[in-house]
Amino acid sequence: MAQTGVTIDIDAPVGRESLLPRPLRALGARVRRFKDGVGDLVLFLHDLVVSVTITRPRLRDILESVEQVLSIGWRPVVFVAFPIGMTFALSFDSLLGLVGLRSFGAVGLVPAIVREAGPLFAGVVSAATVGSAFTADIGARRVRDEISGSEVMGVNPKARLYVPRILGSMLGCPVLALYATITALISGYILLVLIRGLSSGTYLGGFGAILKVGDIVVLVIKGVLYGGVIGISACFFGDHAKGGPSGVAAATRASIIASFASIALVGFVVNQVVYAP
Repeated sequence: MAQTGVTIDIDAPVGRESLLPRPLRALGARVRRFKDGVGDLVLFLHDLVVSVTITRPRLRDILESVEQVLSIGWRPVVFVAFPIGMTFALSFDSLLGLVGLRSFGAVGLVPAIVREAGPLFAGVVSAATVGSAFTADIGARRVRDEISGSEVMGVNPKARLYVPRILGSMLGCPVLALYATITALISGYILLVLIRGLSSGTYLGGFGAILKVGDIVVLVIKGVLYGGVIGISACFFGDHAKGGPSGVAAATRASIIASFASIALVGFVVNQVVYAP
């Protein structure tokens, strides 16, 4: 048969969309993908709630997830929090030293670490370590059809596999936030007192000057919310992984990015609710 030399692009836009410039068409496609992703997330969360009402997650699985969160996350959280605490302490000391108020450095450092820096960096590091580990595990099970096989055998993977990881993240991340906060405060003490010559009484006085019990409660609440965001992101993107190892890697990357953005948003909302005048 003779070749006519005419090719037809089956992906070419038709109708009114074909009249739009290419950048607008690309933007519209991204908006549609985002809308579809939000719809998939809502459906995923609905299925999680329904699965819990049908099959209760086992306490042993939740405790194993908590242990996994702590074993994976405590070292990177501590290693990151130590230099961050020194950086914050140096910044406060240098800034207040310009106006002759070095003794007030701890007064600003302590609430800054407890209210914001400790839980924030614990959440970010947990998303990069614990979240990626959960996403890779679930994604590998998905692409190997292990999850589909368990569904065929009548085992609810959401109740047995996803919910324990989400609850484990919600219980483990507050502990990591406390690790990060204590480590940052210790490193701040080392810098301000042992290196910069500030009296230890002045530094410890910063705890009682501004810090309140409510700040510790907010720290724990942020840890719980950050853990929930990390667990949900890991399970959602891991469940939607496809395409073999490259698909698992893409799902892990997407989970980390989504967790970072969600942690920043959740932290902002909590600060507005609690600390806004």
